Amino acid sequence: MPAQPSRRKVTTIWTQVLLIALVPSVAVLAVGATVAIYLVNQGSKINSFADDVRGSLGPVAAFVAGIQEERRLTMTRAIGQSDSQTDLEAQRRAVDDVMPEMTRTTEALATNGSDDLRATLANLTQSRENLPTLRRQIDSNAIDAWKAYKAYNVILDLCGETIQGIAKSSADAEAGFEQMISYDLFKSAEAMSRSHAMAVRAVAQGLDPTQFHEMAHQLGMYHEQANSIVPRMTPQERDAYAALNKTPEWATLVANDNSLMNRGPGKEEVKFDVAVWEDAAQQVGTSLMNLYHTHSQHAAALAAERGRSTLLASIVGGGVILLIAVAAMVVALQLSRKLVRRLRTLREQTLDQANNGLPQLVATIREGKPIDVEKQVAWLDHGGDEIGQVANAFNAAQRSVIQTAVREAETKQGVRSVFLAIAQRSQTLVHRQLKVLGAAERSAENPDQLQLLFKLDHLSTRARRNAENLIIMAGERPGRQWRNPVSLRDIVRSAIAETEEFTRVITTGIPDVPIVGAAVADVVHLLAELVDNSTEFSPKEVSVEVRGKVVGRGVVLEIEDQGHGIEETRREALNAMLQNPPDFDVMATSTQSRIGLFVVARLAARCGMRVSLRESVYGGIDAIVLIPNQLIANSTVDTPAEVTAHHNGVPMQLPKRQVQPRSAAAQQVEQDSQPQSERERYDWRWPNT
Repeated sequence: MPAQPSRRKVTTIWTQVLLIALVPSVAVLAVGATVAIYLVNQGSKINSFADDVRGSLGPVAAFVAGIQEERRLTMTRAIGQSDSQTDLEAQRRAVDDVMPEMTRTTEALATNGSDDLRATLANLTQSRENLPTLRRQIDSNAIDAWKAYKAYNVILDLCGETIQGIAKSSADAEAGFEQMISYDLFKSAEAMSRSHAMAVRAVAQGLDPTQFHEMAHQLGMYHEQANSIVPRMTPQERDAYAALNKTPEWATLVANDNSLMNRGPGKEEVKFDVAVWEDAAQQVGTSLMNLYHTHSQHAAALAAERGRSTLLASIVGGGVILLIAVAAMVVALQLSRKLVRRLRTLREQTLDQANNGLPQLVATIREGKPIDVEKQVAWLDHGGDEIGQVANAFNAAQRSVIQTAVREAETKQGVRSVFLAIAQRSQTLVHRQLKVLGAAERSAENPDQLQLLFKLDHLSTRARRNAENLIIMAGERPGRQWRNPVSLRDIVRSAIAETEEFTRVITTGIPDVPIVGAAVADVVHLLAELVDNSTEFSPKEVSVEVRGKVVGRGVVLEIEDQGHGIEETRREALNAMLQNPPDFDVMATSTQSRIGLFVVARLAARCGMRVSLRESVYGGIDAIVLIPNQLIANSTVDTPAEVTAHHNGVPMQLPKRQVQPRSAAAQQVEQDSQPQSERERYDWRWPNT
């Protein structure tokens, strides 16, 4: 059972190589694009966060200053100072005016900030929203000044945590470090504000031990915090802080605060001017807040610069990554195209060699012509890689084919030489035998003996034709040749004479045209084979008709029998073989060799004649032979002086006949043409059964 073709989808090598190149290239491109987008997105977030931090400085500073002042005024109201309630109401309205901007600031910071910063901002928003409730409690005396102080401290602590969260959210270490310095300055300013708030209460009402400890702690913190961060300040900030320490306000504040600390808890009358002291505290507090604000601007500017640098670096880095990915993809595609181009070139070269070069070379070898392997063979050279190894493998296959063809040609030449030697020896013996029989026929007087000699003569003629068949199969020409043209009628009569049952053959309308001498032997042999087969495969009681006529392309002869005919498929195969005769080795290896047809095809191809078979009107075979104009001579023809033919077993003398005047007589057409071989070897038809 023949193998079923594969149903698997066929993909080209270009598609496979393209997939091999594209899959990793697309993966690299996707990764590169993802990394680039991530870098640009992160750079954009860092830049946006830096801009948000810079934009938050004003609102946060205003809110912190407002809450600090509201806390101080709340402490002042608690001790019953005049106009404290009016000032407190005005300060509350000022804080409320800052609230919308503070809300926008916290929302912007939460967008690009860290999770911890967003949590701190959420708590700060909640404390700001609870501020109206705190104010109502203060106004209704639901809470005292100490609790109000702590409540305001919670709000300001959340502001400090926000500043610290901004420092921690910074993508640049240096910018984050500067933000932490701002946070320390904020703590110093806030500690000073808290200590003064407690000091105001201490002057008016005195403090219990817990409250006094709080005041002492805040006083020590703001001094210690400020002094500890002086080395980390900018030169301008250090100069400003040093100038602050030399001001009268700083000296007044420090001296009076120390006086309060020396007095201890409880209420005692102070010995300094409270108004001057409060004015000095306000100026020092404002200066400390200015230091915080100035350094925050410095840190924000540094963060914004680094944010822009990070964004630019991210864009450049992302672009470089994309370019590298695209370049890798382009290189992969180029290499793939180069690989496929090499493979296609190898395929085209191998197909050209397999379909053209190698068959031509093998044909040259079979013809026995010498070849130069290095010059005539197109050896493939594709380098030393795997493709080159495939080309070398094909070269090795070519060498094997050429070596095999050479050995085959040598073998065929040897077989042909053997055939030719045997045929020539047989032909020599048959010629000698025919001469002996001719002499015996001329001296015989007994009719019965003469008839027997005629039969032996006919068998010898068939043996000679068999020997000539072997010579033709070996690619050579038979020994019999004619130099001068011979009439086609005489050629047809000579071919019929070589047939055992020549009495059944009828000729009609054979044109009297001259055939060139070089083709006479081949035409006689070809017609004898066809006539012999027609008589062989048709009933004994019917005749075989040979007729001819002149056509535009030459002369057509038809040999028509009334036999069983040939099946259509077989007849088509025979016509194909007549048009393109196979090589001797193909004929020799065929299981159904038809030597007669093979000889006819060889003779027709050699002389340029065309032979075809078709079904006759009687159901038999009509063999058509076209003798081209090239084989028709343009000179006069003398009929042979004597053409000996078998007729009823008695040799007959044909009278000399002048077709057209010419200067020389034609050569004698011998009566005995090629002998017929065994019938089973000439059986080139499939008889109906």
